[in-house]
Amino acid sequence: MAVVIVFPVVNAVVTSFQDQRVIGSPSDFVGFDTYAKILGDNAFWEALGRSGIWLVANMAVQTVLAFATALLLQRRGWWSRTARTWIVLPWVIPTVAVAVIWQWLLNSNYGIVHQLLGGIGIDIGSPFGDSAVAFFAVILVNSWHWFPLSAVVIYGALSTVPGEVLEAAKVDGAGAWRTFWAVTFPILAPVLFALGLVGSLWSFNVLDTIYLITGGGPVDSTTTMPVYVYDTAFSAFRSSQAAAASVLTVIVLAAAALLFVRFARPKED
Repeated sequence: MAVVIVFPVVNAVVTSFQDQRVIGSPSDFVGFDTYAKILGDNAFWEALGRSGIWLVANMAVQTVLAFATALLLQRRGWWSRTARTWIVLPWVIPTVAVAVIWQWLLNSNYGIVHQLLGGIGIDIGSPFGDSAVAFFAVILVNSWHWFPLSAVVIYGALSTVPGEVLEAAKVDGAGAWRTFWAVTFPILAPVLFALGLVGSLWSFNVLDTIYLITGGGPVDSTTTMPVYVYDTAFSAFRSSQAAAASVLTVIVLAAAALLFVRFARPKED
């Protein structure tokens, strides 16, 4: 744990107080000057705000898809039994392959989605090349890639709901919607809380999907904090500023996690 976690974190903090440019090059201690540069960089605040939108949008889309899928998997029939196996396919596909697949599907020249929609008079243009829609297009791709994991977890949690409790709710006259909110949801709350906490941290730190599809463009429209940190370190060769941005990101994530735990943690009976 010390080698894998503590040392890299301490090294990042130490680097953030220096003026190092290329990683590993000689540097001097400059105190909080590096943090002042980062906090004065508009690109940092824009990337941070974009990451907030990315986080909320991904969680919303993935939760809807995961819940709908989990409820469908609970139905009886051969197709639902089969789907329980292949539903995880998008999740196990490597991110590089996911990026290539969706770039091909949505290509404005030969993409099959573009051709099909064009046949009914809908022109979606080039989603990944349009700064107005590229960000949300990447959100949909990332959600498609990751929602099966949440669906499987939610399906497993739904399987733990006692059947006699659901039958009792029906006997008492509760409809499907009322039964879900009064019976099923409280039982699922601990699982959903853990999934929401871990999933939000994972989602915030996604770099590969964005970088492989758009590289942070067009016009920085998909530059989130991980992309900003990566570009600062390996494109602009300002490793100390990248380290400072990473430390500030950790602080923001820690504060967000504490608020999530404070207000979203299931109440104990």
